[in-house]
Amino acid sequence: MASLSIVELNTMTAARRGFIAADKAVVECENNISNLAALTENACFIQPAGKNIWLITSKQKPGVQVHVFLDEKTGVATRLNWRQVFE
Repeated sequence: MASLSIVELNTMTAARRGFIAADKAVVECENNISNLAALTENACFIQPAGKNIWLITSKQKPGVQVHVFLDEKTGVATRLNWRQVFE
């Protein structure tokens, strides 16, 4: 039983680290969406989803996906929603 508890704890810790890393990658893409050339490493898939709305998905697993609204005048991206991507 103790072995299973250790495995469970290690799995949860690894998943949490992966989720945090995926969210950081999405935040970096979100912050630089008006200037994608500024990204040193493209850690996201970025797709247009409508008028000034973009879909950003992390390449890292577990995946994080966000919709952002990009204000053309200010260049500021506003997060509309997010979800965890399951395969």
